Amino acid sequence: MSRSNVYHTRVAFSDCDPAQIVFYGNYFKWFDTACFEFFWSCGVPAWRELNESRGIIGAPLVNAAAKFMNSATYGDHIAVETTITEWRGKSFVMRHVIRRGDTVLVEGEETRIFAIKDPDHPERIKAIPIPPDIRASCE
Repeated sequence: MSRSNVYHTRVAFSDCDPAQIVFYGNYFKWFDTACFEFFWSCGVPAWRELNESRGIIGAPLVNAAAKFMNSATYGDHIAVETTITEWRGKSFVMRHVIRRGDTVLVEGEETRIFAIKDPDHPERIKAIPIPPDIRASCE
């Protein structure tokens, strides 16, 4: 079974639209935070440390999707469960399930890469093969 991590947060008033439901973009913000929390729980150093030691600047997003099933509002306690469902050569797929108690609110999927600054074009980034030690820590 794949390793998972659960990130907990409370919906703030500022996370909601005028109808007092969570603005959809905030779910993607929580996916991003849950990605970092997942790696942190696996013992992967912070991106700034990986940049200093190995030149890895982070795990940029290259694709994202979400299925919205139920709404949330301010004051709700939510949990974001994150797993890596697929490892590819230079990318990986993360699955996020956001729940309020037992109610599934959103299911999401992100494709990410590990990136370095492109040595040939310093203003750009470049995907690298999945570092085996990071993968091992996350399985």
